[in-house]
Amino acid sequence: MEARSRHVPARVRDEVFLRDAFRCTFVAPDGTRCDATRHLQIDHVRPFALGGKHEPENLRLLCGAHNRREAERMGLAK
Repeated sequence: MEARSRHVPARVRDEVFLRDAFRCTFVAPDGTRCDATRHLQIDHVRPFALGGKHEPENLRLLCGAHNRREAERMGLAK
């Protein structure tokens, strides 16, 4: 069985950053979008650990705080 790399290809990363307008995509329950534009991280909607792919449709930008929140929500926080 071949090991999967956690590395997201630069072409895919660039596409996600452009699509998400270089901004965190987290939307609060009241409908407001996070305005963070720094410390952005590529997040897998379906987690990499659960078989999520490095495809733009499965990736989004989240600031560090919201990425940690999502990991905790899914029970994947380290």
